[in-house]
Formats: sequence, C-alpha cells, structure tokens
Amino acid sequence: MTVPRRRSRPSPADDQPSTRTEAVRARRRQRENKALYKTASAVDQIRSAVERATAFGVRTKRRTPVGSPRAVRRQWVPGAPQAARPKPEAAAGWFHIQLGWRAMSLTIVMLLSSLLLHMMSSPDYFVNSINLAGARYVPGEEIYRASSVASLNTFWVNPEQIQTQVEAVPGVKTARVEVAWPNEVFIEVTENEPVLAWSQGGQTVWVDQDGVIFPARGELAGLLPIVADDATTGLASNTRIPVAVIEGALQLKQLRSNIELLHYDAVNGLSYQDGRNWRGYFGAGPDMEVKLAVYETLIADLLARGIQPTVISVVDKDAPYYRQ
Repeated sequence: MTVPRRRSRPSPADDQPSTRTEAVRARRRQRENKALYKTASAVDQIRSAVERATAFGVRTKRRTPVGSPRAVRRQWVPGAPQAARPKPEAAAGWFHIQLGWRAMSLTIVMLLSSLLLHMMSSPDYFVNSINLAGARYVPGEEIYRASSVASLNTFWVNPEQIQTQVEAVPGVKTARVEVAWPNEVFIEVTENEPVLAWSQGGQTVWVDQDGVIFPARGELAGLLPIVADDATTGLASNTRIPVAVIEGALQLKQLRSNIELLHYDAVNGLSYQDGRNWRGYFGAGPDMEVKLAVYETLIADLLARGIQPTVISVVDKDAPYYRQ
C-alpha cells in the first residue's frame, strides 16, 4: 500500500486565497490531508507489528466464527462472579468426586454399623466371670454377685460403679477394678483383717483393729473370742466396737497367753474368769500391763491373808477392790 507523502505547508506568500470560497476549500484540503496522514501512520504501525510477530514465530489465534459449533455461549448475570462458573468438563469431574465421597462415607457407616451390631450381639463381648485377687475370707461368689457384671456387655461395664458395689460387701475394705478387651473384668480386693470374734445376742461377728464389724466367715484359728454379757440383741451392721476395748483385749491376750475367752460389759469393760475361781475385771485401754501388775499384787496379798475372792477389779488401777 502506497502512503501518500505529506505535503509541505505552503507559505502565506505563495498561497493567498483571493476569495472566501477558495479559503473554505483550502481549509477543507488541510483537514483531509491531516486525516490521510493519521491513517497512513496507523497502517505503518500495524504492518510493523505483524512483521515482528512473524519474525519471532508467534501465531495469532484464529477467531472461531460465531456460528461455529465450537463457539460457547454463556449467559451473563449482573453481579455474579464470572470466575466461579466452572467449565462443563470441570463441573462433571466435581460431581464425580462428590459422588465418590458420598459412596465412601456410606460404606464406612455401613461397616461401622455392622461391627457395632456384632459387638452388641456376639457372646464374645459379654462378661460371664471375673478374675478375683486378694479375697481370703469373703467368698468369690459373693463378690461376683455384688459386681453385677453377669451377662453384661463390655460396653456397659462401669469400673467405678463396680468398685463402689464391691466395697459395699461386708468384709471388703477396698477394691480395684480393671476391664480388658473383649470381656474380662479384673477385681482386686483388700479385706478387713479380723482380730476378734465378738458374740452378742446369739450372733458372732468378726472385728478388725479399727473396730469395724463384718460377718464371721467360719472358724478362724487363733482369733480371740469376746462375749458381751449385758447385751440381748445382735449388733447393727454399722456398729463399731470401741478401739480402746480392742487394744485392751489384744494386750491381755499377749500378756496372758492362757486366756481363751474374754467377757465384756458396758460398766466394767473387759474381764475373764481366772482359773483360780474368781472373775477379774480390767476395763479397757492400752494400760493392761500396769493393771495386771496391780491385779497380781492384790491377789498375793489376799491369798497371804487367807482370803478367797470371787471378784477382783482393777478397772481403776489407782483404786482396786475385791469381793468375797
């Protein structure tokens, strides 16, 4: 394409319009010349750009005709984020991903439900026995009944509740409970250690060193028996024997190993039938060694004077007395 050369502006001296019509024509030619110059410059710039792009191997993208099948028409909604609209291919992929996760979640739920149903119905997860340790006096069957775990599903086993129930068994001091998978229950107990056998109102109970009473579990060798002479009814389950009575009884047994039976009443405390045919009263407390010394001194004096007592009391060691 040939670009017309820019004409040189005529000087005023060379071109002086003589009439008004010629002046108008002159201005029109000047405007046409300017427009033609701008068009030629734009064409030069486009041609230069095309030549540079061709030199560097850059291809311009072909425009797809509007009527072509590849043309995609989209509906534009004012205010809607255009970048958020996925392509049809991307939307289909996202749908498959969502469908895959839903199927996987449903599969997991079904598997867990089946496992839970199996655990709730299978006999392998029900408790039918206990592993018991530490019980010497209390029968295991009694502890098993108190635990309330028979035919109980492992999921419903509460160690704290079992511990409370087992510790409520008379003769059990403390309990420790552990549960192991799938259906094992371990119970370890610490029992009250009996030191006395207390008989009252036709009832015999065991007593530990703290005065706690609990049922006698048969005959226990070496256990010191005490009979309450002034009681006609049995002891209530929450009754405690005074510790001073227990301490005094154990001291008397230690100092007089030949004592096989002690008596007790609320007024005179502990007593025993002396083999020399009288009853000796000693009260209670840990000072039995001193009282026994006073007791033997008083007996020696009485026998030296030919007096045969029926009662000797050292309940008050500072004011002993006797009766014939």
